[in-house]
Amino acid sequence: MTMEKLQLLERIHKLASIVHSEDLKDFNLTEESIQEIRKALDALTEKYITCYC
Repeated sequence: MTMEKLQLLERIHKLASIVHSEDLKDFNLTEESIQEIRKALDALTEKYITCYC
């Protein structure tokens, strides 16, 4: 795997961990912030699919 692919997978994993965390409500994030994190996760996932699938 290329370094870029590994870095992209790592970023997806980190954001997914946050989005799917049971503790998300404890992070004191606004709903807008949570939606931004989800959008970023979707964008990174789409980039991965476009580039590597």
